Amino acid sequence: MLFEALVLCDDIRSEANGKLLLVGVYSDVIQVIKLPLQLRSLGIAVKGKALSTGRVGFSVVATDPQGNGLLEAAGEINYDGEPGRTVWIPIVLGPVFLTTEGLYGIRITLGDSPPVHETFIVKKAVAPEVQLTQVRPN
Repeated sequence: MLFEALVLCDDIRSEANGKLLLVGVYSDVIQVIKLPLQLRSLGIAVKGKALSTGRVGFSVVATDPQGNGLLEAAGEINYDGEPGRTVWIPIVLGPVFLTTEGLYGIRITLGDSPPVHETFIVKKAVAPEVQLTQVRPN
């Protein structure tokens, strides 16, 4: 299995017909109002190209900006389609504790292929200002 892409989101749900629903898709920046912050879950949808049929092992390791391990996941999928086709591997991790702003890392290993390193940024968003308006009762 060859790595092609990664989608970072809040959650991944599987429908009975095999479709995946990616909920709350992020770009490469996750903006938060406050830190530290605990996310209930973090979905990682890994897109790969199948080189053959059969069982394929995978692992995912996420690290914070200081290199500390946040979470790990490993498993296997059984691919019985045609070689050369696209495969999506849904991985939901959680809870995830984001401690600080900065560059977070994700290392993905698919089968016997060398690990792939991807990153995303956690950044504090500017809190919206609240304006109070006095209203008079009717």
